[in-house]
Amino acid sequence: MRLSRFWIAGLIVSVAGVTRAADVDFAKDIQPILEKTCLKCHGPEKPKGGLRLDSKEALLKGGKGGEVVVAGKADESSLYEAVTLPKDDPMRMPAEGEPLTKEQQDLFRDWINQGLKWPDGLVLKAPASATKPAEPVDPGVAISDAEKAAVAKVTQLNALALRLAQNTNLLRVDFSLQGKEIKDDDLTCLKDMANLVELNIGNTPVTDAGLAHVKDLTKLTRLQLHKTKITDAGLANLKAMHNLQSLNLYSTEITDAGLGHLMELKNLKRLYVWQTKVTAEGAKKLQDAIPGLYINRGHEAEVAAAPKEPAKPEEPKKAEEKKEEKKEEKKEEK
Repeated sequence: MRLSRFWIAGLIVSVAGVTRAADVDFAKDIQPILEKTCLKCHGPEKPKGGLRLDSKEALLKGGKGGEVVVAGKADESSLYEAVTLPKDDPMRMPAEGEPLTKEQQDLFRDWINQGLKWPDGLVLKAPASATKPAEPVDPGVAISDAEKAAVAKVTQLNALALRLAQNTNLLRVDFSLQGKEIKDDDLTCLKDMANLVELNIGNTPVTDAGLAHVKDLTKLTRLQLHKTKITDAGLANLKAMHNLQSLNLYSTEITDAGLGHLMELKNLKRLYVWQTKVTAEGAKKLQDAIPGLYINRGHEAEVAAAPKEPAKPEEPKKAEEKKEEKKEEKKEEK
């Protein structure tokens, strides 16, 4: 009788264990986790700690600190311990991004306990987004003495002259915070800034005469002219800015005629013309000339251009009213 009881108890434990840990499917359950969250740091190129997780052989070899998994023993495997550490623990894996979910941690545990099943010869690869090298930063050109003097002049005017990043000479200049203090002639120094790619002279009284001083800045990619005194004629100074991608003309006197000067700016991606005299027809003509160009004419313009809702049909008359009408019709017939 005792043997029978022990046998039954063992059977119950065995069945319970199978229920808790169903067979892990490597391709479905483990491979996506390794490729998405692990290979960025533990792939074939410069693996952290010398640990690679792109093949079973590399996994079993371990890293500089020795083995990281013991087949059949998750509790003795440092890899499983690392993926279950708290988010703020410096030894937690993955080191970047969100920790594995509880479900993913359990899959790792069961996979190790079930013997680290891995298809023969399979070598994992990280998604393209994880291995794609960062786009190279344009370093700009060497800073000349004339450009240094121009930057100093801009600074004296209490405007901003900043590098776009530490590893480039490309510049951004912003006069917008100085408002009415900026005059057309203050822009003369900009012609010496060979690295200037972003310029903001919005919210200033600059006129078409001021724009004449920036017409040679052909490297500009972003130009903000909102709330200035420029007119259609002033936009003729932008014809050579073939690198321009964003242009803000908000609250200026620009009309459809002015957009004609922009027709050859094929790299232009965004144009802001709300609170101007630009019409829907004029905007469409420019968009036809520059495929992919987004033109923002403002909320009011969009509402005005939106089709009117059709009038609602009259509600059907009540049955009683219809009966009365029929009675009246019969009376008239008689």
